Parts: sequence; structure tokens; C-alpha cells
Amino acid sequence: MKAIKLLVVLLLVMSTSAIMAQDSETIVVRGFGNITSFNPALTGDGASFQAYSVLFPTPYEIDKFTGEPVPGLTSWEVSEDGLTYTFTILENANWSDGTPITSADMKFVIDAVKSEEIASTLEPAVADIAEVNIIDDKTYEIVLSNVSCTAFSDMGGIRFLPSHKFAADFSDFETTDFNMNPDISGGPYILEEWQPDAFQSYVANEDWWGGEVGIPFLINRVIGEQAVALQSIQAGEIDYTYFQGDLFAQIPDTSNLQWEIFPQMSVNFLALNWADPNAPADADGNTPHPIFSDVAVRKAVAMGYNKGDILATLGGEDGGTPLVGAVNPGVAWAYADEITPYSYDPEGAMQILEDAGWVDEDGDGVREKDGIPLSFTITYSDILLFFETTALIAQDQLSDIGFEVELNKVEWANYLSDVYFGQTFDATPMSNSGGTGGAPDPNDFMSLMLGSEDVVGSGNNLASYINPEIDALIEQARTIEGCDIEARAEIYRQIQQIAHDDVAYDWTFVPNIWQTANTRITDFVPGSSWVFYGYTADIQNWGIDG
Repeated sequence: MKAIKLLVVLLLVMSTSAIMAQDSETIVVRGFGNITSFNPALTGDGASFQAYSVLFPTPYEIDKFTGEPVPGLTSWEVSEDGLTYTFTILENANWSDGTPITSADMKFVIDAVKSEEIASTLEPAVADIAEVNIIDDKTYEIVLSNVSCTAFSDMGGIRFLPSHKFAADFSDFETTDFNMNPDISGGPYILEEWQPDAFQSYVANEDWWGGEVGIPFLINRVIGEQAVALQSIQAGEIDYTYFQGDLFAQIPDTSNLQWEIFPQMSVNFLALNWADPNAPADADGNTPHPIFSDVAVRKAVAMGYNKGDILATLGGEDGGTPLVGAVNPGVAWAYADEITPYSYDPEGAMQILEDAGWVDEDGDGVREKDGIPLSFTITYSDILLFFETTALIAQDQLSDIGFEVELNKVEWANYLSDVYFGQTFDATPMSNSGGTGGAPDPNDFMSLMLGSEDVVGSGNNLASYINPEIDALIEQARTIEGCDIEARAEIYRQIQQIAHDDVAYDWTFVPNIWQTANTRITDFVPGSSWVFYGYTADIQNWGIDG
């Protein structure tokens, strides 16, 4: 088996036209970019999520149709006061080196994330955890400091890590070679080899606690360009990817493909940086942006280019759903559908600018105020085609109403570090797929994108939006007594209205995605609650026909 696997990897590296997806024991799927770490506590980017999700298990699984948590590696009980969650790990659950997966592994991860020495993307997920108590090797308690209505959403994203591979005092948690070259797994696959910007290759974990894995070998082939992914799925060079509607419509012959269409569990936006990119915002909200600190300018941007033109490139009405705020429409109980999105109204946008004192006094076509030109740069990556489409349409149409808009295309390998986390941009089109990977909850988007705690460091609050009223409402919705759905929904609708009036972000749309696989893949049953990166939900259940 190993010899076959090495041959697959060798051919894949040698030539992107090698049709190894037709190997009867190997599945090749599209990898979405270069990874930053295999350690789930140290990175939040999608490419890394795809790479580590088959290695390090979550406490529970997500029903792909309802989004509800279901038992997997653990089962659980919740105390009557809602403060203590007792988890029981499967007795037969081991790491691939034979070491048992234990309560100590989960306690280690949570304690590491909570320690002051570690900078982790999971810090919001552990904020309400007061302590972790080990009852025995296979039973542990998580005790909350207060009732949290998002506890399952948070805890479901905290993955088990093999504590015996790290120093007990966390001194190597961020630096150990294991983070980039993990040699054991608690998931359905074991990493064998990987190369940056090329592939990650895996072999099935024969002793996986979840049962027999359907396909022996897995390759994530890194394909940054959507057009290349389109060619590759048609040619049979990859077995799985996803598309927006405009790209799927370009496939002339779909007879060798199977697919399902779902709204993407994400929110998309053009982030207008409230902070000066040369001096990013701190927790006090200092250093305002020279033009985007003005709500009139933000509103004019939201009204000054046509989101419908972007959706038209994604397949028109079937391409997606206009968005009003930081809640995915799929979480229908919390979505404020009574809010009307800012419509395309260039005349109205120009009047708003005029009233706010942004005028073109010298006739050069660019408005200014107090000597500051209405000029900015849209920085973007084309890892998703509609990011580039958004940038091009916004540049063209905003220039017609007195903006000067430059474009700065950044390769995805540099985008996360230089733009996303550094927040060194004026504006950027982007997508947020939610929180830590647990059960979908509106708080996933709210706290990450609108909460002031996430402005500095992790970078998910891309707009550097700081509003104490929003912070208080987010906390209220998360901790309301009894976690009543209707009461929480009312608060989330209030948050969406405030953020809409502030133009916290220029919300765009939620695209539909075509989950697409080769017909040789059996048991391909995607659901509406699949994670953004698709196959990680249940690839271990797939098989190969022939």
C-alpha cells in the first residue's frame, strides 16, 4: 500500500495532468491553499482547517442536515443549571500510535489556549470555561463560569490534540515541529507527506475509533485558481471540489459528475477599514481611517456599486442571496429579514456625499473634504473569483460617483499574513465562514466580526469595528437565562439593525455553492450544514465505484 501511495504522490508532484484520481484506492480533492499550521489552536484559515480536520477530532459531530450536535468521539450530559458539561470518550478511541485518547488531551488543549503564553484563535471558545476536571481517563467535566447559549458551538470547535506530543508546560506549543509535521492522528486519516503550495497526502487510519475508512488514500491537491479546479474536475484529475453557479455552468458535459446545491454557510462583505491601515486600531478604537471613519462615506460605498452585477456573474437569482448583516440566512431564526439591504442608488450616494461635504472642487473627478481626497485601495485575493469580481465592479462604479479606487491583488499565500491578520488595507472583499467549527450559531459571526475583543490579533473583525453597545448585546444574547430562542433572536435582530445603520461592513451576499464530485465516488451525500470547505464533514464515509 505504501509503495502505491508514494507513486501517487510522485506523479502528482511531477505533473498536474497525471490522472491519479482514477486510482481505485485513492481520492484526490481540491486543496484550497497553503496551510499555516496543522495545530487547530493556532490557525483559523480554511486551507489549514481542511488539512487538520481529518487528523484531530472534535468532541462531537454535526448533523449535516440540521446543524445539531450528535455523539461522535464523545457523548455528554448537561447539569440542570447549565454550567457543567460531562463528556465521555469512547473506550476504543486511540491515537494512531496506540496511545489512548484521554480526558487529559482535551484538558491540555483548553489549558493551553487559556494560558497567557499562547496566542490562539480559539480564545473566544474558551472564554466561559472556568475549569476542566478529569474524572477518569475517558470522562471529563467542563465547568462554565456562567451559562452560555453558545457552549456547544464553542466546545465543538476545540479539537483533541495528543498531549504526549507536547511539553506539559506548553513551552513548545507554538514551536514544536509537530505543528507542521504531525506524525500521528486521531482522525480517519494519517498525514504521510506534504509540500507547501502543492499537496497534502494521507493514508487511512486503520485503527480509527470511528470504524473502517472507505477510501485508503487521500490527497489534497492545492489548486488556488478556480479555473484550474474547473478544468481538473472535468478531466478527472480531482474527485471533489465546489463551485459557484457561474463556474459550474461552464462545464459542457456533466455526465461524469454528481452535485448538490446549498447556500454557503458564510457571510460575505466588502470590509471598509474603520482604522487607519498605517496604524491599526487597538482595543480603544484609536487611529480612525481618513475616509471610512465617516459613516456617510461608508454608506455611499454600500449604495454606489451594484451587488446584483456580482450575483449575475454567479448565475443570477440562483447565484446567491443578498445579505443584511452578520447572520447567515440559513440560521433563519436569528436572521433579520425585515432589514432592507442598501440598494444600488448612485444618485442617492452622491447626494449623501455632497451633504457630508465631500465635493469635487477642482473638477478632477475625485471628491475631497478638508484636503483629503476620496481615495482608497481595494486589496484582494482571487482565491475565490467573486472576490476579484467585487473589486472590479466596485472600482468601476464607485469611480463614477467621485471615488478614486485603486486595486491591489495579493496572492493568497501572502493575503492572510499581510492583509487579513495585519489589517493593512483600506478595503477588502472577503468571506467569513463562522466560528470554531461547532454547531452553527449566530454568535459565530457576531462575536468574530462585530465584537471588539477580536479587533486586535486574530483579525476576524476585519473592519476594526468597535461599538460598546454591540458588545453588550452580543454578551446578553449569549448568556440570556434559559437560552430562549425567541429572546435571543430579538437581540440578534437588534444587533443587525445597529450594524446596518453604522455600515459596520458593506454586506454583499451569501453565494450558493455546487458541491461537486466525480460519479465514481459513492455515498456522496452533502448537506446544508456542511462546513464551508465541504468534504471534511464525512469523507471517511465515501467509497469508490470500480
